[in-house]
Amino acid sequence: MATSILSKRWLWVWTSVPILDLQDTPFFRTDPNLHFRQFVNHVLILNKTASLDKFCLKFNLVDHPSYVKTWFWDAVSRDVKELDISIHGTESFPFLKLPFALFTAKTLHVLKLSHGFELHVPGTVSLPCLKVLNLVWIKYTNDESVSRLFAGCYVLQELVLHKHADDNTTCSNISIPTLKTLFVRFATTGRCRHKLKINAPVLKQLNLEDNLTLEFDLEDVSSLVEANVTVSWLENRHIPLLKALSNAKFVSFHWDWYAEMKWRNFRPYRLFLNLVQMELHVGYGGWNLLSLFLEFSDHLEVLVLAKNDNCRGLGFECSWKPPKYVPECLLSSLSMVYFKGFEDLAYQLRMVKYILKNARVLKMMDICSNGDLPLDSKIDLLKKLLMFPRGSKECQLKFN
Repeated sequence: MATSILSKRWLWVWTSVPILDLQDTPFFRTDPNLHFRQFVNHVLILNKTASLDKFCLKFNLVDHPSYVKTWFWDAVSRDVKELDISIHGTESFPFLKLPFALFTAKTLHVLKLSHGFELHVPGTVSLPCLKVLNLVWIKYTNDESVSRLFAGCYVLQELVLHKHADDNTTCSNISIPTLKTLFVRFATTGRCRHKLKINAPVLKQLNLEDNLTLEFDLEDVSSLVEANVTVSWLENRHIPLLKALSNAKFVSFHWDWYAEMKWRNFRPYRLFLNLVQMELHVGYGGWNLLSLFLEFSDHLEVLVLAKNDNCRGLGFECSWKPPKYVPECLLSSLSMVYFKGFEDLAYQLRMVKYILKNARVLKMMDICSNGDLPLDSKIDLLKKLLMFPRGSKECQLKFN
């Protein structure tokens, strides 16, 4: 230990520290011949703490995985509160299965597992204190293993789930009555269909990235306040997802490509009943949804429009048709509009002109141009924008 240089009495202080954060970084090894396995074993033998607040391990699996299970046993036996394990380099080794004792750890508050694991869940799961669970790019024995794990997490509040098409599951059933925050990401590998079921009546925040062909079954997300949705293709299968977000106050959508969607089932009523802030990050198409979403959002106050980074500077024109009737939010509530990645394209000018003309209580239109525009073009663009009529006398135009 570096502190031992100052005083010998510091030499063994670390043996009573309740937090162990061990990472296999060759750069910091004092002895290049010392294997990480030996290092961890020595630390656990010499550390005398009866109760561990946190045990963090990040390493490459280069040996038989049995010794890793021993480390798990040691942590559980010391009533560990937070367990954070990340294993890489498992291509030549079987995925590690967790010891069953971990699934009945009474003191565990936080469990984070990343890569290199296969979740084989026993028949009995009881994690009475677990509030945070991260499962990142791991495999599962089957769908039932995931359901059994969630059922045994009685007070779980935050779930991070990163999945890929080859993880041995076809359905992610997230039925957790105490869940408040959910981060779900589905990777791009594979084209097999996967079903996402969510029943979380007190869920407040949802972050979803869908790059698979997901089928949605959102039974109860009625308490949702904030949602961030990222998809490669926005298409008909996402309509049940959008419908489930109807109570959210803050919504952000990101998509690169857009397929024509059938919205006739939504026409009779307003979709986003409580929405006050909406962000649309659009790629190569689908700007017509702006008109539709404005019609669905009677109480919208803040609107953020952005062109995705991967298609900026390409000069692609897109079609945009204004709403048939001026949306209620433009007449009564929309006060702030931000437009990022503005490129002086015709459809962008039409959108800005329409909003400026019809937004009766608008206070600020903030436009950030594409950095690639030359100075002369920016000056000409500003002149165009200043000529647009404004429906609100209080509206200020900010141009960056």
